Amino acid sequence: MKSPPFLSKKTPKKLFGVEVGLGKPQDKENNTPALARRMQQKLYREKHIGGVDVTGDPSGLQRSSATEDGVNNYTVIMETFGKGILRPKLKLLRKQPPQVTRCEFANELFDGYNGWTIEIDLKCRKLTEDLIYQLRNEDGTKAKHKTTDPKTGVKYEKYGHLSDCLDYLLCYYLRDSWYKFKSGTDNGDSGIVTAPAVYNGFNY
Repeated sequence: MKSPPFLSKKTPKKLFGVEVGLGKPQDKENNTPALARRMQQKLYREKHIGGVDVTGDPSGLQRSSATEDGVNNYTVIMETFGKGILRPKLKLLRKQPPQVTRCEFANELFDGYNGWTIEIDLKCRKLTEDLIYQLRNEDGTKAKHKTTDPKTGVKYEKYGHLSDCLDYLLCYYLRDSWYKFKSGTDNGDSGIVTAPAVYNGFNY
């Protein structure tokens, strides 16, 4: 289970990735309730009072067959964060951005699309690994290959999820640029010259 990829602070045209929260199976935190509690306690320890934005994959609003009506990943997070002074706000796109297009958008942002700069702290090692080693399929989607955890014996997708979190964050918070990119209405003002795509891996 992953938190949104970084607690972020935004200045004009610059986004800083400063921290990643991961839930590990051996700590029994690889589920939404446990990771939400851990993040809540962390923010309390740091005396965070500026409010918390909760964002991610819009499909997380769907109810699982294992939960009651009206209960989903986001209601669990909001209820956990809402007990106290964190004042969480749920911020989601209306529907899931197409994977191929959002990956291309993220790559263009790293190249300075629409004047944006993205900087990721060295502490975000797992996110950095994801951005470097995540491969893609011939159709442009992410190739999420399964591997087995040697400690737990559980199969999981090693790469792809943290960059997914980053994709959703970028599409939501930079949505003016996202809608412009998606619709192709940037009128050539991005200042980016894009070479023919090579699908050996991501450009992140």
